[in-house]
Amino acid sequence: MWDKLERKIVEALESGGCGAFAGGFAVDRTGTNSGEAAGYVPRARRPEVLVGHGGACAPLVRLGSVLFGILTNDVPALAPTKATDDLAVRKQRQAGNGAFFGTWDSLAGQWLAAGQPHSASGVTTAVALAGDRMRFVYVQSRRVSGKLGDAVELGAEFPRAALSWTRLRDSSKDVQFGFADGSWGTLLVPDMDDFLEHFPETLSRKEPIP
Repeated sequence: MWDKLERKIVEALESGGCGAFAGGFAVDRTGTNSGEAAGYVPRARRPEVLVGHGGACAPLVRLGSVLFGILTNDVPALAPTKATDDLAVRKQRQAGNGAFFGTWDSLAGQWLAAGQPHSASGVTTAVALAGDRMRFVYVQSRRVSGKLGDAVELGAEFPRAALSWTRLRDSSKDVQFGFADGSWGTLLVPDMDDFLEHFPETLSRKEPIP
């Protein structure tokens, strides 16, 4: 995690009374966006973050966001993700290495939603570790230049104990996050060194989904 992003996260945690920063890692939506187990979160469930920080160029940014979404396939899949807690489906997705299993209200469903925000200003999403908690943090980020802006917002929080396992999926940067309620979801982790530093027991892609 580069220094400027880390400093912004630390400041946000301190101002929010969230405890001491113990590390973290950036996340993004996985490129897997086909099939009923893809884990694409319905837009209505994705948090809208950094509202009001689009500036004078906000209309152009929103247009750019639409075009960027089309180019990166960030649009509803033709075969929408099927959210379910059916144990028979769970076995199928275990065997098929599915990117997602659970309902949208499950821990994995909430985790994926927090990891797939939408913002008029552009956003970099990170997971910060602080004590026994994991907290999503959203930092303003220019889509074209990647330069970080000033706005920072704290997002959903999860007990670290709720995360039962982590596993590398097909892509070298796709990580499955498995939770205590039996659900799991996949996010892309751009810098695996940051992630594996804190989750060294992450399962390999050769090991089955628990």
